[in-house]
Amino acid sequence: MNTTTFFVLARPFLWLAAIAFLTGFVSYLAIGGGATAFVEGQHRSSPEMISAPSSDDWNLPKRI
Repeated sequence: MNTTTFFVLARPFLWLAAIAFLTGFVSYLAIGGGATAFVEGQHRSSPEMISAPSSDDWNLPKRI
């Protein structure tokens, strides 16, 4: 199979993939998925939302 035949067969699938990607991306932007990082001027990673261990118990010394 030469390369010309491969590209002739793959072209419809490449167009379908490009159109599906653009449709999904434009829908994501239209719904506002990119604008959800800020809510009323707050950052998404505010200190109240971070969950972390409250002591050093999670980092025990290793005994070999």
